[in-house]
Amino acid sequence: MKFALYERIVIFIMQISFFAKVVLFLTLYFISDLSIKNNILRKVMNRANRAKKI
Repeated sequence: MKFALYERIVIFIMQISFFAKVVLFLTLYFISDLSIKNNILRKVMNRANRAKKI
């Protein structure tokens, strides 16, 4: 009986760990995606500002 309880606890901890990894991965993905988009937007704005000066 105790073994089954320990097994359930271990599986639950492993699932939390898996979900934590998924959340961390998605967070890093969205942060990097946002950073890339901001970088592209900054480059486009700089080009547009230079084009106005000509």
